Amino acid sequence: MKRKRVVVGFLLLVIWILSGCTETITDKVTEKKIKVIEKVDPSLTEVEVETDGMLASFVYDGPDPFGIGNKVLADMNYYKQNDIARGDIVVFSTKNKKNQDTDMARVVGLPGETVRIDKGQVYIDDKMLDTFYGNDSTSENNDSWDPVTLKDGEYYILADVRWRGFNDSQTAGPFRKEDILGKILGYKKR
Repeated sequence: MKRKRVVVGFLLLVIWILSGCTETITDKVTEKKIKVIEKVDPSLTEVEVETDGMLASFVYDGPDPFGIGNKVLADMNYYKQNDIARGDIVVFSTKNKKNQDTDMARVVGLPGETVRIDKGQVYIDDKMLDTFYGNDSTSENNDSWDPVTLKDGEYYILADVRWRGFNDSQTAGPFRKEDILGKILGYKKR
């Protein structure tokens, strides 16, 4: 009888492990779409989309605001009064100034965290980032990247479509707070 309990306990443990029960980090605040801004506040800045790393046309009815050449609206003073948060889409100063001075991507890693990408899935401190932007299902090769531990004042930012993120943390490493210029809030109604 005791042996039967041990076997059943072992089988339950194996089932639990195989079912992928791991700790996760979720984001219930960030929405898939940026919003249409009907009445544009003059304090917002129009920023032209120069790369298509945030392109998500399957989400929008009509043209994707992140299509190349489109313009989105950013609050370039937002982070003077607010903290940078996971899930924010930000305008940042690129490290490779040859092609462009600024780009946009999403904040996934915060100061003090260790970020790792395994087969397209983002892990924060070995916890799966269980959000719509935590897994890049668009990547055919499902990239894996070595862990990066962020120092105080450093952020890990990624394009939602990873293989199109030419200037983000995959290629340029962590970004400092002063590299993050503003927060994307939405786009003008067309």
